Amino acid sequence: MNSFDKSIPISDTTPSEGDNLPKRQVLVIILTLMLAQMMAAIEGTVVSTALPTIIGDLGRRDLYTWVFTSYFIASTASTPLWGKLSDLWGRKGLYQTAIVIFMIGSALAGISSNMTMLIVLRAVQGLGAGGLFTLSMAILADVLSPRERGRYQGYMGGIFALATILGPLAGGLLVDYAHWRWVFFMVLPLGGFSLVMSVTHLELAFTRREARVDYTGAGLLLVWVIAIILAMELGGDSWDWASAPSIGLLAVGVGGAALFIAQQRRTTEAILPPRLFRLRLFNISCVIQFIAGAAMLSAGIFGPLFLQVVTDVNATRSGLLLVPMMLGMLLTSVSAGQVLTRTGRYKPVPIFGAAVLTLGVWLMSTLSSETSTLTAMAFLFTMGCGVGAIMQVLLVAVQNIVPHDDLGAATSASNFFRSLGQTFGSAVMGVLFTARLDHYLPRLVPGGDQLDIEALIAVPTQIGAIETASVRDGIIESFASAIADVYWWAIPVTAVAVLLATLVPEYRLREKAAVGS
Repeated sequence: MNSFDKSIPISDTTPSEGDNLPKRQVLVIILTLMLAQMMAAIEGTVVSTALPTIIGDLGRRDLYTWVFTSYFIASTASTPLWGKLSDLWGRKGLYQTAIVIFMIGSALAGISSNMTMLIVLRAVQGLGAGGLFTLSMAILADVLSPRERGRYQGYMGGIFALATILGPLAGGLLVDYAHWRWVFFMVLPLGGFSLVMSVTHLELAFTRREARVDYTGAGLLLVWVIAIILAMELGGDSWDWASAPSIGLLAVGVGGAALFIAQQRRTTEAILPPRLFRLRLFNISCVIQFIAGAAMLSAGIFGPLFLQVVTDVNATRSGLLLVPMMLGMLLTSVSAGQVLTRTGRYKPVPIFGAAVLTLGVWLMSTLSSETSTLTAMAFLFTMGCGVGAIMQVLLVAVQNIVPHDDLGAATSASNFFRSLGQTFGSAVMGVLFTARLDHYLPRLVPGGDQLDIEALIAVPTQIGAIETASVRDGIIESFASAIADVYWWAIPVTAVAVLLATLVPEYRLREKAAVGS
């Protein structure tokens, strides 16, 4: 049978189809969702340019990584919980709760008096963000048919890309012309407006299911996810990989994951239902999302590092030079949605996206000290095009086939595995980068084995100030070669995504909305 067959039944694997909502009501709902998602997406990146000023005011430079880590941990660990609870309790109330939690976290973060308080409140923001990202996509799946959803979900992906660009820029402007506290206050109007709109326009009929929440599974999920993320984020940085904290956290993570899987198999309302993993499309999608998350974060880490070291631009400008990557994501995310709506077919899109992503990774593996800024930006644009064509399309494909009772869980799983990909990708690539830098520095730099690699990575702008040309040029060449090697080793991984994309089964996209959530 052809992978795309209009005779494939969907009644056994998908929710019943209801009447589509009026277009005007749908547009208002989408605007509501976009504002809240932009609020969360901006706060995920805005702190980066403001952090030096925040540290100067609050002190405790040793805790700066926790400002990002606490947000990421809370967002990732809570994502599956938000999705499952929305299947049991309905999405409207939880969505409004997520907005309120995020706004409380933002408002209190803006009045933080010390670094510990800021870190805790960043975790509160992350908790709300986990709900906003998951529930906005699930609500969109409630009010739009899968075929029509592609277009609007592409816009949602574009909003995320746009917010990622605006975040660092807004942070820099607020620090320069106002105060760093406005980095947190500025999103409150967006949240407030979205909250009011959700109260007045977000009408989602829902019959609450009489089911017991799997609190044991929720606890185990939090334990193993937090342990794994801490091990990946802090290993090789705050402590050695072979140290007791790293080994202990990894052991807790692996053990907790095993217990979580066992719990999911015996509970009646699993947070990540095992029945979803019996769907080939769901399994393939999760793996590809994992790879896309790793690739996206690698570009966000090593792209600016390359530009700062090799092309000698400052940190703020290097962040802005990532705009082409985000524009690539925006372009293909919106275009892919249009393809879904017009053709009703989705399989060619992730194949194209994975292939373009692999091309972009290969191009990044050719970086050298001779590569110009414009060339590096073009390579990042290519990677962005690949990622943008993957994420939203595969999410729509999964939402199209899962039962409506599992819609929230399936949607959150997509975000969850992409976040895990970012965690593992950043850790593995960081280890590989450091190892390759250790390899090149003694060979290309006189006395390179005596250099403080961690200091060079932490403040790359100091490299351009080195007066001895042979040392400076050797360090630059070492960084360029190490970054290129990281991407060379990533080529087989993204090639796996291409192979998996060709195995994606294709089902007819429903043309009616699953209204009734």
